[in-house]
Amino acid sequence: MRRRIRLVAAVFALSQAAAACAQLTHGGRVGFYQWLGVSDRPGDLLTQARRRATAAGSRVFRLYLGCRYDYVHPVMDKRRFGEAASLTPGGILATVARYRAVLDDPAIETIILTVYSCADYGGGPDDINLQRPWSEREEKLVSEQIAALAEWLYARYGDRQKTVILANNETDEKLLDIANYTGSIELAAANLRAWLGARQAAVAAARARHPNATLQLFHAVEVSLVNLQLVADGGIFRKAPRPGVNALAHILPETEFNLVSYSSYESTNSPYRTQDPDTPPPAAGERLLRDLDRIREAARGSVSAAGRRQFHDRFVMIGELGYSRDRFEHLATGGVKPRLRASLAAALDWGCPYIVLWQVFDAPRSGGAAWGFGLYDRRGQPPAIHAAPGSCSTLLDCMKTLFESGLDAW
Repeated sequence: MRRRIRLVAAVFALSQAAAACAQLTHGGRVGFYQWLGVSDRPGDLLTQARRRATAAGSRVFRLYLGCRYDYVHPVMDKRRFGEAASLTPGGILATVARYRAVLDDPAIETIILTVYSCADYGGGPDDINLQRPWSEREEKLVSEQIAALAEWLYARYGDRQKTVILANNETDEKLLDIANYTGSIELAAANLRAWLGARQAAVAAARARHPNATLQLFHAVEVSLVNLQLVADGGIFRKAPRPGVNALAHILPETEFNLVSYSSYESTNSPYRTQDPDTPPPAAGERLLRDLDRIREAARGSVSAAGRRQFHDRFVMIGELGYSRDRFEHLATGGVKPRLRASLAAALDWGCPYIVLWQVFDAPRSGGAAWGFGLYDRRGQPPAIHAAPGSCSTLLDCMKTLFESGLDAW
């Protein structure tokens, strides 16, 4: 009898999750990120990206909110945020109009803020330094700034039908950075657990203070490694397909959150063991489905009650998804389009509540890093991608087609 009750409960939970996803159109689930980018056109990059994303038909938008970069000047430029009275996340939103415009835009229903608290360690305002040993100072700074941001959001948007997700960028990259700086993977993991825990606690407390708000406010923890782990090798830590440490296995089980954000390149760009991108495009979707299941299984015990109520068993969103033109367009097995189609189909079918494409404008070229992910190049033009005659032949046209007619129309 108990077994039957558990089975019925599981089926009911899955049906609730499927029903919730069914109520969202593709435009309400699939959106775009803008971080560093290049544009020859006048105006700040954030406003350009927001307007182009909504014109394409998306109602989901992700941006960086922190004191390193203001979408006008280069990273850490002394002129950044000249008009801001405070460079805390809440201070930036309160005083810089281009950031508020994202939240005020009626075409955007879900805003994902890659948010970092701001600190000054003597060299000027910067994102909180997680390489330092965690102390009461960091705990207080993070708790107060995230709490103030949440209160500002509830005060201004509490009666709106909007969703705001506070996220971080790739916990595994932070883990690697801290471990290589300090030489201690244990210290790195402890710092990140404390930091993420302080953020979650601040969001949960703010939600409890506003039980009647229609604004939906959530905290997401982003991971980028599922099968790869960080291992010590010759005095440094690096990613490898063998036992080690990653955020999914060593941080999430001890950290409460509302949902997981997955920066999905490990799954979608190549098999993790070979790192060879020249594989059949459908395999990208198969790998993504495999890893979404693995994330869910590893993280389900740490999803908060609020997260379970909202997302049920589909609490993994895709925080970043993309294929660079310079790495994929020349491959014999096919270019960007069939791989992106396979990955989108997998994420939509699995039930990811949100799927964020990297990004609206191409990022600047940086050494040998993959380049050419954008809907637009620096001239403001949508670059062509390989496509069959009569089908969408730019990423922009393909995304418009998705929002208007679905993937089958690609």
